[in-house]
Amino acid sequence: MRVASRVLLVAFVVAALAQVLAQVLDLDVLYVVTKPLLMPLLLGFLLASAPLEGRLLRATAAALAWSWLGDLALMPEGDVWFLLGLLAFLLAHVCYLVGFATTYADGPLDRNKLLVVPYAAWFVLLLVVLGPDLGSMLLPVAVYGVVLCAMAALATGVNATTAVGAIIFVVSDSTLAATALTDRFAFDGDGAVVMLTYCLGQLLIVLGVLAASRPVSDRVPTAPPTS
Repeated sequence: MRVASRVLLVAFVVAALAQVLAQVLDLDVLYVVTKPLLMPLLLGFLLASAPLEGRLLRATAAALAWSWLGDLALMPEGDVWFLLGLLAFLLAHVCYLVGFATTYADGPLDRNKLLVVPYAAWFVLLLVVLGPDLGSMLLPVAVYGVVLCAMAALATGVNATTAVGAIIFVVSDSTLAATALTDRFAFDGDGAVVMLTYCLGQLLIVLGVLAASRPVSDRVPTAPPTS
């Protein structure tokens, strides 16, 4: 790993931990300072680690950029800002979908369509549980949920690291929906849980994408010559 990549990765981890701490201790200044730094640092790590060659890497970079706009939109209070944040993250997941689709052929989901069942079941459960409280937000949340769960399902074709990261991202978005759109499931520290799972999920997705994008010669040791 290059020096610049290491520095940006460490900076992202520090900013992420500071953001979680700000959520736990209700430190507004630390929250405002660190949240806008998260995705630019992770995007910088991606760009410093590999050239943007191929649709998977380019789509991942675009997803991080849209995620950054989503982070900014969710910082102010208000329904309009929430909807803008929802739209930005929807576009981020569409970008991930476009990138992950390149690994679908002969991947786990292509070989076994039943793998989509847990993701579909989670989507249905989320709508059943939150539906009564969503009102006019039901349709936007339903559309978002379909794209989110499809993204996570397609992530299985990249590798295990990205697949786990996508699942953690689903947990983050689900926690945000359950605590921001209804009062029934709010709990102390919910913001910290959302940000911790969000940062971890995004990081694992990026690490998995980078691993999948390395040349095969860099990933598989060359067999020693036989005599």
